[in-house]
Amino acid sequence: MIYLYISVIVILILIPVSLIIYLRITEYIPQDIEDSKIIRNNNSSKSKKTLTLTTLNVGNCSLDKDQDFFLEGGKGSKCVSKQKTSKNLKAIVKMLKEIGSDFFFLQEVDEPCRRSCYTNQVKNITKKFTDYNSSFVYNYKVKHIPVPIFKPMGSAESGLLTLSKFKILESHRHRLKGDERFPKRLFFLKRCMMINKYKINDKEELILINIHLSAYDKGGLVRKKQIEHLIEFINEISKTNKYVIIGGDWNHLLDKSIYKDIMPKWVSTLPKELFDIKFRIVYDKEVNTVRSEDTPYIKGQNFETIIDGFLVSPKIEVVKINTRDYEFKYTDHNPVTISFKLNK
Repeated sequence: MIYLYISVIVILILIPVSLIIYLRITEYIPQDIEDSKIIRNNNSSKSKKTLTLTTLNVGNCSLDKDQDFFLEGGKGSKCVSKQKTSKNLKAIVKMLKEIGSDFFFLQEVDEPCRRSCYTNQVKNITKKFTDYNSSFVYNYKVKHIPVPIFKPMGSAESGLLTLSKFKILESHRHRLKGDERFPKRLFFLKRCMMINKYKINDKEELILINIHLSAYDKGGLVRKKQIEHLIEFINEISKTNKYVIIGGDWNHLLDKSIYKDIMPKWVSTLPKELFDIKFRIVYDKEVNTVRSEDTPYIKGQNFETIIDGFLVSPKIEVVKINTRDYEFKYTDHNPVTISFKLNK
């Protein structure tokens, strides 16, 4: 009998050790700067004075109003079914087409993997937007996430997708400082900025930066390093006096006047230093952009706040900013659109 106990103990040790070894061998380790994957890059749209940019975290098309998520106290970890995920994907594409911005920043867009029932969201979205140029970078590539134990997430392949009606001059993936420690980093995202350059009206250069910062790092220490890196980057790019917009899912409270004491751990506050730079934070104060996933969505019950928006350079004139309230029907975020001009 003692040999049976020993065998069981050895097996229980070998399984997690083997998984960690496997994940370390297959770990996605990007360089500090890499070229983005350019999916389409045709000629630019016609010149126009006012431009629009929309950001939306699509939640791997699996986090609709009926879902919760285990890292926030729920039970869900992956898609319910391929049919449901495909239905959400179709609805999100329709939503984006109705918005019809000149540029789109999308986060949590999956390539075929277990967590989203192997729906190729990158391919599907770019095929539906043939009149847009598109670029993609990974920020999540893990062969197997073994939690929750009785309903593991499985594989995850996901990233940032940027769509534009203007020709892409350059597109790069810039690694953000601040990774989880080993072995935890094997299961988490490798955060980055996707930096795209465009020429507007045949002369003005516009730099658009798609981001998705960390959410579930204990104590917000990883997020702190990411913001510090972002501030360093902004201070450097400010010297060029170019037109720049940084936007996406910040996972930080953009309106620092609300929810100071009742925020869940996945929301963090932006440091004072980010409000002191020349760039300014722009968001819609009237409509929340994200909801909690401790339970399926019930209006008035789930925690809601504003974490999606933009950081714009001094020469950008903001004409309008608005969030469309879809009540989190197809994803756990609402789309935010900024209308802007390039001032001389």
